[in-house]
Amino acid sequence: MSVMAVFQNVDKCMRCNGCVVSCKRTWQMKALNPGVIKVAPDSRVMIKSQKRVDAGPFVRYSCWHCPDPPCVKRCPFTALKKELNGAVSIDPTLCNPDSPLCTRQCVTDCQRGGYPKVGVGSDLFATQKAWKCTLCFGRAGADADITPAMTAKYGNKLPTRATAEQIAATAERKHEPSCVYTCPAKTMYWDTRDSIMAMLNDGTWLSYQGDGSVFWGSQKYLIAAPKADPFVEDHLSPMMSSVLSSPFAKAALVPTLVLGGLLAISARRAKIEQDELETAGEAR
Repeated sequence: MSVMAVFQNVDKCMRCNGCVVSCKRTWQMKALNPGVIKVAPDSRVMIKSQKRVDAGPFVRYSCWHCPDPPCVKRCPFTALKKELNGAVSIDPTLCNPDSPLCTRQCVTDCQRGGYPKVGVGSDLFATQKAWKCTLCFGRAGADADITPAMTAKYGNKLPTRATAEQIAATAERKHEPSCVYTCPAKTMYWDTRDSIMAMLNDGTWLSYQGDGSVFWGSQKYLIAAPKADPFVEDHLSPMMSSVLSSPFAKAALVPTLVLGGLLAISARRAKIEQDELETAGEAR
């Protein structure tokens, strides 16, 4: 099984919210806040502006599906799981936030997308559960990745826009996550994590962010990684938003990023040299 990922080309996103609506319908989530851009239990994915004014670029706001997710380790009911395809899934039948054993550490520990969110967010469950994006685990991927339990509860296998040649090369592209398939601007892509990383490093992207199984890229803008901020509705602090909105953003930030990268490389080399000296000393 390949480790899969979702990539969003933020240059194409027009914030139609088709992915948000599709996700809610696919997973039978409640429509508690129709028309309101709000991170809430009934929304597994949101589209948010990178600036304080709603002028774009717009980024996918969801679980990052971390390589080593802290939420998985802290769940007393093992309701969260890191799947082989890269997804961090939640089994709502095991999740029990109302239990005295649950301290909602899955929410507290998330320092990235700001998910999971806990609440009565689904039409299928009358009690509180933890909800977030699961990369449509159990209904997307190769045929072998589709679980009967998921299709029995939620519906059929999800469709795909991938060509026969693409599916032949990567079987997991036969069924795409709902947000990817329904995007009218084709701003999201579902592919192996290795393929997406290779594309992002081909030299054509001005800026990209991401980790785990969710990535963002732009050929026009400097973008900031969407992270949780419990004190404001948007995911960017006002200062960062002002910087990204500035016409001098590229001129100001690019040299800073380059300098930071050079300093990081220098520090890494110094650490390697120090380790080599210590190893040589122990050998003597």
